[in-house]
Amino acid sequence: MVLKKTDMNILIVAAEQEELDCAIAAYNSLKGNLADKVSVTFRLTGIGATQACHTVTREIYLALMEQKPYDFVMDIGIAGSYDMEMFPMGSAAIVREEHFGDLGFETDNGFKDLFQYGILKKDGFPYTDGALKRTALPFPQVERCISRYKEGIGITVQTVTGDPAKVESLVKRYNPHIESMEGAAVYFACIMENVPFFELRTVSNAVGERDMKKWDTPAALATLEKCCMEILGALV
Repeated sequence: MVLKKTDMNILIVAAEQEELDCAIAAYNSLKGNLADKVSVTFRLTGIGATQACHTVTREIYLALMEQKPYDFVMDIGIAGSYDMEMFPMGSAAIVREEHFGDLGFETDNGFKDLFQYGILKKDGFPYTDGALKRTALPFPQVERCISRYKEGIGITVQTVTGDPAKVESLVKRYNPHIESMEGAAVYFACIMENVPFFELRTVSNAVGERDMKKWDTPAALATLEKCCMEILGALV
C-alpha cells in the first residue's frame, strides 16, 4: 500500500500482517489530516533477519530511484520481554540499540560473538561499541512523541528463545529488554544506507514462555495501534 507523496515520505515495516495492520489502521484514522502532509509506504518484510534486511534495503533503493527518498523508517511489531517489571505485557518500547544475539560461534567455552572472535571490530561501521545504535530523528515532533515511551536494549535472534540456559546466556552477554527476529537487520540496513529510523515494539509475552495461553497478543497489538496513532498524529 503506497500513499501519494507530499511533504514527508515514511516507510513503515513489520514482519507479520497483523502488526502492519495496526499501522494501517492508525493511518486510516488520521488520513484526513495526514494526506496532504505525509506519504506512507507500508511493507511486510516476513519473519527473520534476512527477509527484513532485503526488504528494507530494496525499498530504500526503489525510493531513491524514484527520487523520493524516505525521511525515516519505522520498524514495528510485537516482541518478547526479558524484564517483565520494566516491560510488562502490553507495554511499549523504543529500542535504543540492537544486537544480533545468535550470530557467532559455539565453542568449548560457550558462545562467542563475532566481536569476541575478532572478526568484527566493536567500533567498525556500522557498529558502535559492539551494538547497532539508534540516533535521533531530524524531526523534533516525532522525537518528542517517542520520548514518552521507555527505551530498551533489543536482541535479534533467528530461533525464538525458549531454553532457560539460553535466556541466561543472552542476559549475561547483552542485558537485553526486548527480543525480536528482525530488529537488528532493519537497524543494519538503515545505518548502512544512512536513513533515519526507529524501532517500536510492544510486549506480547515473556521471553522463554512458549505456552501461548500465557501470552497476550491482543493487548500487544492494541498498544501497537495506539502508539502508531500517537506517532503519526505527531505529524499532523
